[in-house]
Order: sequence, then structure tokens, then C-alpha cells
Amino acid sequence: MTELRPRRSTPLRLFAALLLAACTPAEPLRFYGLNPLAEPAPAAESGLAIGVVPINLAAYLDRSGIVVRTSPNELAISAQHNWVEPLDAQARRVVARNLAALLGTDRVFILPEQRLLPLDYTVEIAIERFEIVAAGGDGVVALETTPETAVLEARWTLLAGDDRRVLRTAFERQEVGVERPASFEHRVAAMSDALGRLTRSVATEIAARRS
Repeated sequence: MTELRPRRSTPLRLFAALLLAACTPAEPLRFYGLNPLAEPAPAAESGLAIGVVPINLAAYLDRSGIVVRTSPNELAISAQHNWVEPLDAQARRVVARNLAALLGTDRVFILPEQRLLPLDYTVEIAIERFEIVAAGGDGVVALETTPETAVLEARWTLLAGDDRRVLRTAFERQEVGVERPASFEHRVAAMSDALGRLTRSVATEIAARRS
């Protein structure tokens, strides 16, 4: 009768697999930043003094990884594709630059750090949703083929003077299609566009009150 002996190849196979994984180069980290409007509508010099307070960001967005919604109830947080700096800080700076260009003023200040003179208006923004939404809802994001949308939901408030009297508050939803192929570069470009559209709404409200 032949004696059965335990196979000894399994540990060797496991060691080889671990060695191969260790030698496989990891995907490099990539960092992205929001950009202001590329070609804002030309505006006459207004000389307005405007303050932008820190943006109130939904807790699920307060992270370095870019958020992609793969189904109505599932979110994917990228480990390799990250914001170059905290999202609330860069969003506030982009809003300030957009307002300056759209309203024709170089006196848009990030509060409280840059408070230099009495303000005509103060802008408050609370971002409730700011993400990429993948189509299909099956939990799989196919970067090369899946149509995607950048979605921004936020509530903005316009206040007057140093006493910050509320002039208007509004909820806004912006959707911008992601250019194909849906790389993270194109995703962030769509998110920048969505934030730019939100800023246009605020600028339009301010301009209407000055006319």
C-alpha cells in the first residue's frame, strides 16, 4: 500500500505569490486640485468688497480621497487619487477667484484671514454633496465606457455689510457630465465646472442688487 504524504508545494506557492506581489510596483499616488473658471464673462470694474467665509463641508467629503458614488447607497473613496489639499480650503479659494473675475473686483477676501476693509457682501456656502456619480448602479466603475456626472448640492447665503444682514439664501444643484474617457483628471474638471456654475449664481445675485 502506497503511503500518502502531505504535499509540500503549498508553502512554496504562497511564498512565490507574496514575493510576486511585493515586486509588483504599486500604482503611484496622484493629486488633483479644483480650478477657477477658465473664461469668465468679462465684467466692468465694480470695486465691491466681498468676503468668503470657510465652507461648511459635509463630513463624508472631509477626506483626501476623491469620492465616487457607484450606486444609490454605495460610495467608493479613491486611495490613489487624492485632493492636493483639503477640499473645503481649495473650494473656498476657487469661489473667491471666480467671484473676483465675474464681478470685476480685486477685493474678494478669504475670511477671517484676509479681512482688510469693510465689506459690501459676505458669502456663505454649505456643501452637502460633491461627488462623481457613476451610471449603472452596479457598484462597478468602468472608466473608459461609463458615462459619469459631477454632482454638487449646496446651500449658499448672501449677507450684506459688516453686520451680515441676510439678503438671500438658496439651495442649488449642479450637474456636469464628465468628458470621456472618465479619467480622474476629467472628473475633477467637471467638479470645477459645477463649482463655477454655483459661483455664477451667487455673482448674478450680487450684480442684480447693484444694478
